[in-house]
Amino acid sequence: MTRSSERSPRRALGCAAALVVLSSAAACGDDAAGTESSGTTSTTGASATTSDATASAGTEATTAGSESGSDASSGGSTSATSAGETTGTTGGATTDATTTTDGTTTTTTTAGVECPGGGLGPGDHTLELDHGGLTRTALLHVPPGYDDGVATPLVVNFHGLSSNAGQQVLFSGMNATADAEGFIVAYPEGVMNSWNAGECCGGAQEQGIDDVGFVRALVEAIEAEACVDPARIFATGMSNGGFMTNRLACEANDLFAAFAPVSAALVTIPCAPARAIPTMIFNGTQDALVPYDGGLFFGAQETFAFWVEASGCEGAPVTTYDEGAATCETFDSCDEGAEVTLCTIDPMGHCWPGNDFCPFPPANSDIAANDAMWAFFAAHPMP
Repeated sequence: MTRSSERSPRRALGCAAALVVLSSAAACGDDAAGTESSGTTSTTGASATTSDATASAGTEATTAGSESGSDASSGGSTSATSAGETTGTTGGATTDATTTTDGTTTTTTTAGVECPGGGLGPGDHTLELDHGGLTRTALLHVPPGYDDGVATPLVVNFHGLSSNAGQQVLFSGMNATADAEGFIVAYPEGVMNSWNAGECCGGAQEQGIDDVGFVRALVEAIEAEACVDPARIFATGMSNGGFMTNRLACEANDLFAAFAPVSAALVTIPCAPARAIPTMIFNGTQDALVPYDGGLFFGAQETFAFWVEASGCEGAPVTTYDEGAATCETFDSCDEGAEVTLCTIDPMGHCWPGNDFCPFPPANSDIAANDAMWAFFAAHPMP
C-alpha cells in the first residue's frame, strides 16, 4: 500500500546545508591485510571497475544551493547466467557454483542469494561506474572476516554537502564498526560534492542529477563484485547525505531495508513510501546548519512525525536510550514490524554522534551513532 502525507518540507529560495570540514589529510584503509583488486564488470548502461583505494581528506567550505530540479533518467543494466553447476561448502554454508555464459562463476548460498565467484576480498577498494552520462565513484570497505560464500549486509554511507567520500570515511568512523560486525560499507561520491535530495542541495540538485538511479546502479555493481544480502541493505548519511538517505526512504524502499539519517531533515517533495519505513534519526539541539526546530526545512520533530505517520505507528513513543545528553524515543507499534526512532542529543551541534571531532560543535559521544544504528539495522531486514 502506498502511503503519502499532505505534510511536506518547507520550500526555500536558499538551500542551507551541511558540511563536514576536515582540515588534515589522512589515509583511508590502512589495513592492507587481504586487500584485493578485481577486474572489470560490464553491464548494459553501466560499467564498473574496482581497485585498491587510498582516500585523502581535504578542507571543505560552507556553501549553499538553490532551486529544485528534475531528475535525469538513465539506462538500467542486465545480466544472464546459465549452464553447469557444482555443489560444495563455504564457511559452513552449503553453496552451489554456477558457470555463466562468459565463463565466470557465481555462488548461490543456502539463503538463495546469488553471489559472484571471487570478486572483491577484504580491504578497501574504489568502484567506478558510468551512469547518466557521468563517471561516478565510490569507496568500498570489505571487512576482514568477509566470506564470498556468505550473504553479507551492506550499508551505503553518504557524505555531506561540499564533503567527499574519503572525508566521510574519517568523519563517520564506520569502518571499525563494519569490521566488528561483519558488514560491507560503501561511501559514494556526489556530483559537485553534493546530493540531489529533492529540495536540496548544491550542484547535484540544481542540475537534476539522478542520484536515486545512481545509487541503485551502485548497489547492483557492488552485488556483481561481492556477496551482498539483498534483505539487508541499509542507508545512512550526514547532513545533505542524510537528506539523501531520507529521499531513498521515500523512493528506494524496495531496495533499502532501513534508514538512519544523521544531522539531517526530510526535504523530499512529494514523499509517498510504499511500505512502513524503519528509521532511526539523530539530531542535535544546537545544530546551526540543520536547526533542530526547523527553519528552511522540517525540524527534527517534524521529520520524526512524518515517518511515524507514514509508517502507520500507533500509541505513544517509549524511551529506548537515555544516557547523558542523548535520549532516544521510539514508536515500536508500526505497520510491518517497523520502528521509528528519534535520538535527540542536547547539546550537540552539526556532528556525527560518537565522534569527538566536530567542525560545528559542540560534539557529543553520549551515544555512538554507528553502534546504535547498526543494532537498529540488524533488527530490521527487508520485510
